[in-house]
Amino acid sequence: MFGLETERLILRPWTPEDRPAFTALTYDPEVMRYVHRGEPYTEAEVDEWFSRQERQVRELDVCMGAMIEKATGKIVGIAGTQPLGTTGALEIGWWLARDVWGRGYATEAGGAAMRHVLETLKHPRVLAIIDLQNEPSKAVARRLGMTFDRTVTGVELGHRRPEIVVDLFFRNAAQP
Repeated sequence: MFGLETERLILRPWTPEDRPAFTALTYDPEVMRYVHRGEPYTEAEVDEWFSRQERQVRELDVCMGAMIEKATGKIVGIAGTQPLGTTGALEIGWWLARDVWGRGYATEAGGAAMRHVLETLKHPRVLAIIDLQNEPSKAVARRLGMTFDRTVTGVELGHRRPEIVVDLFFRNAAQP
């Protein structure tokens, strides 16, 4: 079952007990600034998130999971892997609670997710989609050795949110 560990973090599937922590992340406007139109998730969207992640773990061994800080045992964000729309590719992603920004957790978690896709699951390529204005996440993608490909729409990706316009980054398994 999906589970990743780094020096300071554990990425694992969500449990019902995690719902308040997940919901709290979505209610922070700074955390959501580049996610979900900057709006908190509704209760129905939280239900859908948890159901989708459970299904993806079961069917694909991937998850945008709970990011646990080892030192505190606290959920400090979301990170992992999921299918990217109807592209057949896997994307990595991350969101972090504001109180842990600047600690390198996004790069650490993103690197673990990328290795999961390229090394464990043996996919030839990993992608990341990033809001056009989200320069900090673009810097994380670059630190992970990812390259900007192009700006795309949700329609082009077959994404559940066709209205999005994002920058697409990639890294191939053959890259050093």
